[in-house]
Amino acid sequence: MIKQIKTPMWDQMQVFCKHIADHQIRMILKFNSMLNDSLLRAAIEIAIRQNPIIFAKFVEEDKHAFWRFSRSEVDKVFLYKECNDPEPVLNKTILERIESSTEPQLFITLIRSKRSKSDILVLNCNHAITDAAGVKNFAYQLAELYNDVLNNLTFIESPYHPMRSLTVLSNDLKFKQKLDVLKVTASNKKSAPTFHRPIKVDQLQNPDFKIYSVAPAAFERIRNFGKQHGATINDVLLSLFYKTFKSLLPNVNETNRLSYASDLRVFMAAGEYDVLSNFSAIHNIDIDNSIVVFEDIVKEISRQTTIRKQKKYSLADFPVIAMLFKVMPYNKLKNVFHKQFDTIKEGKLHAAPSLTNIGVIEETKLNFDGMFPENAYVLGGVNHPALFQIAVSTYKKQMTISIGTYFNDTNKAFATKFINEFQSNINKEIVGKMPENPSGLEN
Repeated sequence: MIKQIKTPMWDQMQVFCKHIADHQIRMILKFNSMLNDSLLRAAIEIAIRQNPIIFAKFVEEDKHAFWRFSRSEVDKVFLYKECNDPEPVLNKTILERIESSTEPQLFITLIRSKRSKSDILVLNCNHAITDAAGVKNFAYQLAELYNDVLNNLTFIESPYHPMRSLTVLSNDLKFKQKLDVLKVTASNKKSAPTFHRPIKVDQLQNPDFKIYSVAPAAFERIRNFGKQHGATINDVLLSLFYKTFKSLLPNVNETNRLSYASDLRVFMAAGEYDVLSNFSAIHNIDIDNSIVVFEDIVKEISRQTTIRKQKKYSLADFPVIAMLFKVMPYNKLKNVFHKQFDTIKEGKLHAAPSLTNIGVIEETKLNFDGMFPENAYVLGGVNHPALFQIAVSTYKKQMTISIGTYFNDTNKAFATKFINEFQSNINKEIVGKMPENPSGLEN
């Protein structure tokens, strides 16, 4: 058993980000009946042995940081809560904090409603050990193990060979590709204006989420709209995101910057990464502020994201950041990141609004002995008010949109205005232009 491994660059960056956000990922599975909690417990026990990073803690030293592993204990991970009204219990559970310096890094909570005889399964995971794609993969693994335990399959313990480093991606790139991503890195460092919104930075209170859903009929219109215009769902969401900010915060900038995430697993073969691991990258795109027509915004955003995919721009930051992590002692590097975050928290630097499209949660992979969640979604982190991020996931063609932040009065008002305007743009720019006008956003 490995007692400790050096923390990869991506893991360290997620720990640094806790300076400005709780940086946790929550996946919620809502069933209309009850799971077999004995089978679930047995499946969890196997899953945490197969993913020992869950029982590692982040150890910081002056020159480097590492994951120190300890023995897996299912009782520390699996929590059971029985109640009559599950929603307040769910709201409290998703806001429970995880600290990198103490294990475990993931909690699984079964919330059972005595009144309705139904279950909610909550996976609350530290972003330091995985991204949202990893949490989805872990949920799929858990469902598979649940069925395996039911069928009395035998499990053979195998040695843990951590596959948490992006080095494998760098090794796969040809020289010209490395040169291309370095050029992208250099060109992308120029500053671009971003939307400036009023925030309160003096007091933080009421960490919470605003959660809204897009009905399946409206989701189908969004997907069909994208197909008609040669754009992905992510492109259309980014366009709606941009138009909403432009409507709420008009400005005279020539361009405005948005950020979005992409999954680097598409560049890797199966078996080259752990189930729980960080392989997501952040892209910045700068959009010409003079573009007004929504279809033209979609076209421009689609053009930029397509180029980034073709040129593997999602790897662009990796070579330079990796070099920083190699040459700078851990504490100095940490201070650099924290000082940058402090300028954002103090309102001296404006962070680009960001969208994380977690994508489709596959129903067929959440089969618990013939039981499937009635609803499922993934939430992001609770961000400092200076940051604005929406997280999007889709299950059974129902899209869930969430905003996690500290809801002081100013921030709450902006989040409410944002989601109302976002709803209006979906109905005006997509639903209203497509046949069989469906309902839009639902509370």
